[in-house]
Amino acid sequence: MATLPTLIYFAARGRGEVIRLVLAEAGVDYQELHVGQGTAPVNGRLTDFAELKASGELAFGALPVWEDSDGFRLAQSNAVVNYLGRLTGMHGKTDREQGLVEQAMGGVEDIRVELRKIAVALPGNRAGERERIAASFLPLWFGYFQRLLEGNRAAGGFLVGDAITVADLTLWYTLEMIRDNKLGETMASYPVLAGFFERIQKRPRIQDYLVSSRRPLFMPLPV
Repeated sequence: MATLPTLIYFAARGRGEVIRLVLAEAGVDYQELHVGQGTAPVNGRLTDFAELKASGELAFGALPVWEDSDGFRLAQSNAVVNYLGRLTGMHGKTDREQGLVEQAMGGVEDIRVELRKIAVALPGNRAGERERIAASFLPLWFGYFQRLLEGNRAAGGFLVGDAITVADLTLWYTLEMIRDNKLGETMASYPVLAGFFERIQKRPRIQDYLVSSRRPLFMPLPV
């Protein structure tokens, strides 16, 4: 029996979740090696994060890592998403579309960096960070992405071209995080973006994954 490709990550959504969404949409079968603290090896493979870092198996001492069935390994979440996108036909059909996919993913990364400020803020500053992000930062970026959607004249309502790409899944997951952390009330003022969010969520394979036991539990940002 052939070895399945493996996602090596914590039992959490985080940086591994877009990878899971891409795999779900593409219908790719894979396994996960969950990493933790003080955890025992599984089938001879290290699962303790400190031991993994000390072993030199992690290119940059961080997760997630993707491992193909032949042993090829790739670190950095966006690199993994782009790689899987190319393998599954979800990275744009032309060089220009691929450039636009990566442009959109870079924009989403800017949002994630800003959301991270809530997590690292001192407890007494978190409410202020939340208010600033929800009231001014996110409406600006909702507008940016709505404009991208409106500017794509191809059929289907995607960010790039006429078919779903990893950029759509990357944006969808970030919008879900925003909503679930109660930061997205203003998204209703951007109906094209709100409609995009609903359409992606209703795609059959995405819908199946979202209700499956495979999906890790939601962990909110600190308040």
